[in-house]
Amino acid sequence: MFVLKSAAFGNGGTIPDKYAEENVVSPPLSWDGVPDGTQSFALVVTDPDLPAAFNFPRNFFHWVVYDLPAATRALPEGASPNGDLPAGAKELISDYVTFQMPGYGKGYGGPWPPDAAHRYVFTLYALKTAALDVPADADFGAFSAAVLPQMILSTALVGTYGPARKPLPGS
Repeated sequence: MFVLKSAAFGNGGTIPDKYAEENVVSPPLSWDGVPDGTQSFALVVTDPDLPAAFNFPRNFFHWVVYDLPAATRALPEGASPNGDLPAGAKELISDYVTFQMPGYGKGYGGPWPPDAAHRYVFTLYALKTAALDVPADADFGAFSAAVLPQMILSTALVGTYGPARKPLPGS
């Protein structure tokens, strides 16, 4: 069974403060049960609970990393944005950039729910290609269009966090 897990929180558990708000440190992740034929992985962290007041048409994405080599079975704490990703892995900008929040660019942007507890879905995709054809400035739609046809199998880990202890930057 293809399983994604974290030593920092269990599935359905609370994401610790050290991975949220202004603490831009990605949690440790590991996986096993990789399907046959996997040539690379892609990882996406999304928030499906963005308030309607934000008038945003889809889940807010906090982290997108792709072209993780097939031999990869874990990402250490702080793999992003500190650059401790496996050779060849690439990251896209998070939606914090879309919302013009200061201090964010490519890489992990942790939970910072403005209103209540939110779910954060860490989805790992096993892919049948070693590298995705994704422009460095791709948005989430372009990324999804590249990933879905290459997907063998996916697995998810859900953590919760919130409400935030501090207001969002720039709010």
